[in-house]
Amino acid sequence: MIYHADVSIQYDRDRIFRRLRIEAGTNVHHYAAASFPALAEIAETRLQMVHAYTVQKNFQPVGIPEVDSCAYLVTCLSSCSEEIMSAIGGLLEQGDFLEGYILNDLVNEILFNASDQMNRQIAAAMKTLGCHLTRRFSPGEEELGLEYQAPLLESFRGEQALAHVRLTESYMLYPEKSMLYLFGADGSNPEISVEHDCSKCPNVTCFFRCEDGPAACS
Repeated sequence: MIYHADVSIQYDRDRIFRRLRIEAGTNVHHYAAASFPALAEIAETRLQMVHAYTVQKNFQPVGIPEVDSCAYLVTCLSSCSEEIMSAIGGLLEQGDFLEGYILNDLVNEILFNASDQMNRQIAAAMKTLGCHLTRRFSPGEEELGLEYQAPLLESFRGEQALAHVRLTESYMLYPEKSMLYLFGADGSNPEISVEHDCSKCPNVTCFFRCEDGPAACS
């Protein structure tokens, strides 16, 4: 069964400006601050986030001992609409680079924060079953090959709201701003934080990355 997380849109304008090196007191900052409300409205109306997960009996090893020893496998997918990608691309194509970069980073932050909200909901739901989650694992990072995106994405086939999410020939997710990952869940697991800590993540090129730890991204 596919479950949909109940998430809200969360972002911090000043944190976005810091990541983009938009310094307070400059003309660029004044221009960015004036442009931000319209960009936030674009994000909120065109993003159309989907955050879903499945909980299945763990009957097929994935090659990660920490997960393979668990009773359940939790597969998670966070994605956005093709429309928001077109909005970002349109700004860049017409030369509105600052607006395009801000909208791009804003969408990243909203999606990542919503994904963390979903993870907390999953942890709470599994706790009622007497289970705790493992660390989060994503294809292409350390233990899981990128090709493992295919069987994970297959878990969501048949769900109309996710029909637009697909893989390229090189196993990259489309729309680009999508995340597909898994947890193991078992009663023998210790209870750990499900907050993603970018400072400990091996994917240093991730466009969702925050350098200052989980508090900086929430």
